[in-house]
Amino acid sequence: MTTPIDVKVTAEGVLVPRPLLAAWGDVEEVEVEQRADAIIIKPKDAYPVSQRDRIVREMKAAGLVETLPWAQPPTAPPEERARLAERLSSGKPLSQVIVEEREERA
Repeated sequence: MTTPIDVKVTAEGVLVPRPLLAAWGDVEEVEVEQRADAIIIKPKDAYPVSQRDRIVREMKAAGLVETLPWAQPPTAPPEERARLAERLSSGKPLSQVIVEEREERA
């Protein structure tokens, strides 16, 4: 929602009438974001967000990241990963298998 407002510029800064912020509820602090075409005033998060979470949220807002519609596969415990690594590491290296398959086709 965009609402044009009349603000007062003083030596203290830009004064925004408090009733305009009433729609946000009980807001103690606000954040100010400076963009090329505007200055954005928004409610400050109640609790600090990690830098990773903030970046992911901004990337989602920009359409660069999507939330997958399916659940992520479960992670295997370290013991299971070690067992699978041992089992899958036997045999020829993948590069050698690829070279042999290419030679068979030639």
